[in-house]
Amino acid sequence: MDISPALTNASGNELFCHKAQRDIIYSCSGFMKTITKRWQREGYFMTKRSNKRQQGWGIGLFLSLLMVFSVEAKKNELVIATTFSPDATAYIISRWQTQPQSVIIRTLNRTSASLEQLLDGAGGENIDLVLTSSPMLLQHLQEHQRLAAYPDAPAQSQQRVPASIRGTAVAVAISGFGLLINQRNLRERQLPLPASWDDLMQARYQGTLLMSSPSRSDTNHLMVESLLQQEGWNHGWEIILSMAGNLITISSRSFGVADKIKSGLGSVGPVIDNYANLLLDDPNLTFHYFPHSAASPTYVAMIGHNPYPADARRFIQFLLSPEGQQALSDTNTGKYSIIPDPGNTPRARQQRQLLSEPSLNYQLILQRQRLVQKLFDTAISFRLSQLKDAWRALHNAEARLKTPLPEVRALLTAMPVSEQQSRDEDYLRQLDNKDRAEQLMMEWQLFFQEQQRQAIVKLENLK
Repeated sequence: MDISPALTNASGNELFCHKAQRDIIYSCSGFMKTITKRWQREGYFMTKRSNKRQQGWGIGLFLSLLMVFSVEAKKNELVIATTFSPDATAYIISRWQTQPQSVIIRTLNRTSASLEQLLDGAGGENIDLVLTSSPMLLQHLQEHQRLAAYPDAPAQSQQRVPASIRGTAVAVAISGFGLLINQRNLRERQLPLPASWDDLMQARYQGTLLMSSPSRSDTNHLMVESLLQQEGWNHGWEIILSMAGNLITISSRSFGVADKIKSGLGSVGPVIDNYANLLLDDPNLTFHYFPHSAASPTYVAMIGHNPYPADARRFIQFLLSPEGQQALSDTNTGKYSIIPDPGNTPRARQQRQLLSEPSLNYQLILQRQRLVQKLFDTAISFRLSQLKDAWRALHNAEARLKTPLPEVRALLTAMPVSEQQSRDEDYLRQLDNKDRAEQLMMEWQLFFQEQQRQAIVKLENLK
């Protein structure tokens, strides 16, 4: 992103500005150096008092020029904060640049947590739009009065937007969830291609899986919630904890999973389709949708208090136009149009399949967001090495005894939070209090440690 520190304020804190504004700063700085030297040659700086007076006048001129020219620069560009990778936005931006009255677009590619922090502070004043698949990010921004209302969105697209953010967020495309697979890696291991979450639980996929954490990736959070809502709280976590024993590592970003699988650092990973589709020119890679993948919308929203909202509105209108919808559904973008495609192509059929699935319960997702994030990290991210050791011991014991060991599996997949608690507002509110949240996480950690200890004891008694 072409936003970087250019100045510091009186306290030494960094101020952020657009690249165009930064160029103006450098130009104005050069201008001031030139005019200062001219004043010196002409004898204008005769005394310390006059020197200070002239310097003060010069600084005032500098700041005035900066304001005039930076405002002009701001008219000629849009800055979009996005949770997508640069590759995922490059094509749609290139298509926008061909439009009449288009302006330059610069993107800031960060995680949702990073964008929340940026947009909550002074740095958010330079952002015009947010482009994301995260309703959690948009809900946060709306609650902090950072988004502008957008009442002109078509009703057909807004059916896919969670009710709580429908007045500010616009759905412009959809995606689905599935498995990105490095076929060459699996062939070398003589393993079949997995097709579902259940397949990922199998012992033969040890050391092949990659995944991100819901606390690091809202895309992954939506995938996990999709599984929990479709399979139920208890069975959903059983699948997640079982497949966690096959993980190589936890990736910090969802598109990092796709990149690592492409490079051969992993063989299989659950990802959103637009990251996978951008890589499928590699013959070693394939992507399979989960059998009942929900449709995950892509949203765009305007940041409030924007002095030049016309360009931002034009960009949203472009995304909703036939040309914009075609660009979004192009293989170079990897998404699907928000408008149903009546055709009979494979992509049209897949789009209809995604749109036919029940929508996720976004109210529930937003309500228990912190719970799912903290549970996943406590159960898996913070103890991945010990977790893999326990599952390896179980898989070896089952292979040796040639029989499943359901009691040990039950110990390793038990959860300290019930489905009823996961929907209980009083229980969930405890996570809003930092001290109480830390106490709960410590209780969960002790729970998982004790469950694993009991599982290891049972396995040792089988020898």
